[in-house]
Amino acid sequence: MLNAGQNIKRALLIVGDVIIFEASLLATLLIRYQTISAQNWNQHVWPFALITFFWIAGFYIAGLYDLTLIRDRMKFFRTYIEAMLANLAIAVAFFYLIPVFTIAPRTNLFLHFALSLLLGYFWRILFGRFLAERFSRGNVLFIGPASEIRHLKELLRKSALGLTLTTVVSTEGTSDPSLQLHWISDVSRLQDVIKQDQISTIVLGIRPDDVPEIKQALYATLFSPIILLDRAEIEEATTGRIPLSYVSETWFLHHLRESDKKWYEGVKRAIDVVLAIPFGLLTLVCFPFIAIVIKLSSRGPILYSQIRVGKNGRMIRIWKFRTMRPDAESSGPQFTTNAKTDPRLFTAGRIFRQLRLDELPQIWNVLRGDLSLIGPRPERPEFVTPLVHRMPYYALRHLTRPGLTGWAQVKFLTPTSSLEDNLTKLQYDLFYVKNRSLILDLAILLKTVGIVIRRQGT
Repeated sequence: MLNAGQNIKRALLIVGDVIIFEASLLATLLIRYQTISAQNWNQHVWPFALITFFWIAGFYIAGLYDLTLIRDRMKFFRTYIEAMLANLAIAVAFFYLIPVFTIAPRTNLFLHFALSLLLGYFWRILFGRFLAERFSRGNVLFIGPASEIRHLKELLRKSALGLTLTTVVSTEGTSDPSLQLHWISDVSRLQDVIKQDQISTIVLGIRPDDVPEIKQALYATLFSPIILLDRAEIEEATTGRIPLSYVSETWFLHHLRESDKKWYEGVKRAIDVVLAIPFGLLTLVCFPFIAIVIKLSSRGPILYSQIRVGKNGRMIRIWKFRTMRPDAESSGPQFTTNAKTDPRLFTAGRIFRQLRLDELPQIWNVLRGDLSLIGPRPERPEFVTPLVHRMPYYALRHLTRPGLTGWAQVKFLTPTSSLEDNLTKLQYDLFYVKNRSLILDLAILLKTVGIVIRRQGT
């Protein structure tokens, strides 16, 4: 429900961008020719429609469809300018370096860019100020332990949900006046409080069955337009991860239904094979150049392999271009804390790691069916065993085929340096396993492009 509201806002933002780009084209033609003839329109409409498609993709890669970005005006301004300059470079490349169009606009292109830059900026300011929170604005009543309230309030404040925590029924702990909330102790007054505080959403931090009087009071809300959510849903919608402390075996049985994903897995496998072929050819072209650089930089083999845990816990062997000294793990397996500072990486290997070029040989694993392009990153069994002991739910990430990149890799950019970091990534992996779809895979692919360009997450 909450994700649907987020998707509506994001779709509105995308539609607005498309309208701005097309309106800028109309204005450009009017300014240049004082009229719009059928000939001029037909010459420009399809090339600029294709440019619009790539500009929208460029916005997504830059992160401009993150609904919380508009809250930080300086960061938004910087990101918007950088994205538009990148989009201009894309347009110039298509018109002049790849001459597939029948026109090569100069003045028209830069006039269209200038109009799109200005109109697009004002559209996004307008969206952030007047439209972003209109679809789901409302007051929230939280029922649960007092220890959760501060975190929940901050979570909602930073999110783009348009929800504000105003009222609390504390089931454990004492009230905190500094939070400036309406604290309720008499559950029998719940209906009156909902009307008085204009509550639109109730968030549950407990199981209603554990507190009979609250269960009865909540039953009465079934006859009103109140939205009832559990604490995990809020965390999932605002952070893109599933908090392990709020879920149980019953939750997983309810939400992880693999029978519903069979068609998706089949289509995804076909897409993997189709896309892996050109990437495989690219790998063959790059192989001799990368091999020479590795040989000149460090003694040892060009490729190395590792055993990883794949789908359903099956062991798979993956291949990579070597980026570390041959004795990098002489003292045993260990995490790469940071590709920019890890002393085991030789200079060229550090660059390959940051650009993800070391992963190219794994295209073979994609063709074999060991990996997918998108999915939870496969982990080494030496790390999986202690993680399963710490958190039995860890094995659920093996329900789907692991991938070259995944939701955890684009959302949690801190280098994995400990088992705790892996448990944090597990929350993102479980979000992906639950919500995986072709749309989410496309979003991950675009985000990965942006991360590689910025050399983040290593």
